[in-house]
Amino acid sequence: MVDSALLWQSFAALAADSMEGRRMGTRGNAMARKFLAERLAQLGVSPLVPGYVQHFDVTWRDTSARDGVNVLGIVRGADTTRAVVVSAHFDHLGVRHGEIYNGADDNASGSAAVLALAAWYAAHPPRHSLIFAWFDGEEAGLRGSKAFVESPPVPLRRIVANVNLDMVARLDQNELYAAGATPFPFFRPLLQATAREAPVKLRMGHDLSQPDGLENWIGQSDQAAFYAKGVPFVYFGVEDHADYHRTTDDAERVDAGRYVAAVRTIADFLHRLDESLETTVPRRRNR
Repeated sequence: MVDSALLWQSFAALAADSMEGRRMGTRGNAMARKFLAERLAQLGVSPLVPGYVQHFDVTWRDTSARDGVNVLGIVRGADTTRAVVVSAHFDHLGVRHGEIYNGADDNASGSAAVLALAAWYAAHPPRHSLIFAWFDGEEAGLRGSKAFVESPPVPLRRIVANVNLDMVARLDQNELYAAGATPFPFFRPLLQATAREAPVKLRMGHDLSQPDGLENWIGQSDQAAFYAKGVPFVYFGVEDHADYHRTTDDAERVDAGRYVAAVRTIADFLHRLDESLETTVPRRRNR
């Protein structure tokens, strides 16, 4: 379900020095979103908003940025009454003291994975509409995802789930976490089915309100904005590693085989979710 060549090509491009760490409001960030929008057009993914870009006002310390920009595409399904948002943040830390923070795992990995998933569904239309979202300003406090849910391009009641990807490449222990099945237990059977077939070890957790020995990730990436609005989520990611938020988070530190396996695991879950959405996720009546 995932074109490994497209995945790696996109990952390497987004994690390259030329993108200058993709910090919100910078030239490198603009280059990254241009790359994503052009690829979406080439793949035949429809724009959800004109030109694929959703602007939002922002004021952030240590930058002159006043404009954040999300990149949004959609592949419409046979049923357009409900949609799943598949997301990743494309921004990172930029250049500090002359050093580039490329953010290969955080989050060129998730951004490239969402692009590979969009490519697949553009060629193989889903049963339900899938919105593919690349959020800006995650590193500045989830700015892009918060802007999205506050001014959604489609009615929020139609968005029935969020599948968020953040740091999905560094499977140093060959394991990937899925958070969300504790607050939303209807996801658990799908995740268990995926885990039985997965080429990596898929673990559930990091989503408890009480300590269980695992850090609670619910508020730590863009799924938090959806959760605050009552939208169920599954968040895929790995635990922090030695290169997290360091200049050493580079593409060459990633095992390509494990990265592809992780994205194919996520693709399997998304397929199961799309196929069973009517019976898995309760309809949302609010908003």
